[in-house]
Amino acid sequence: MIDHPVRGPLNAWLLDALDGYMHLKYGSLKARLFGVVPATVVDLGAGSGANFRYFPPRTRVIAVEPNVHMHARLQRKAAQHGLALELHEAGGETITLPDATVDFVCASLVLCTVPDPARVVAEVRRVLRPGGRFVAIEHVAAPAGSGIAAFQRAVRRPWRWVFEGCELCNQTTGVLRAAGFHAVQIEPFRLSTVFLPLRYQIAATCIA
Repeated sequence: MIDHPVRGPLNAWLLDALDGYMHLKYGSLKARLFGVVPATVVDLGAGSGANFRYFPPRTRVIAVEPNVHMHARLQRKAAQHGLALELHEAGGETITLPDATVDFVCASLVLCTVPDPARVVAEVRRVLRPGGRFVAIEHVAAPAGSGIAAFQRAVRRPWRWVFEGCELCNQTTGVLRAAGFHAVQIEPFRLSTVFLPLRYQIAATCIA
């Protein structure tokens, strides 16, 4: 559970305020990657519910979100979209579900925030049924020697403090490829965004 008196409310408010902007930037990508969504999904690091608009009504959404300041927003958006919400306060390192019980897990800009991304991805693999999908959209380290890479290094420490551990110089692509999935498809892309450190991103589909 995360209950920091400053960062917790700040990030909850910021994600809510940026909801429309995020939909503009990621909406078509998420719709394509998510595809046909099963009756039960796990939304890892659900934040303020940015993914909820892409799930059909009556979907059972298991929202793994340790920041308690996000929970009221998650409940409100679940009601708005007609979703059956199940909130889990634990972090992604310990997903409180049995082995091989879900067909779809998604994460949007989440793996950068956890201290041990490999452990979180291993938990995702554990709860997925064979053939189940893990879809992740993540920002990654910029190419070495680029101006954005230098900028990422310059703001790395304060950025990590403000945004609850968000690591700008992460190597998420390598973590996903090494996780033991049956198949991993990585689509690198460059996002046109005012948030310069987040320009380099990947869209990943991993099959258990």
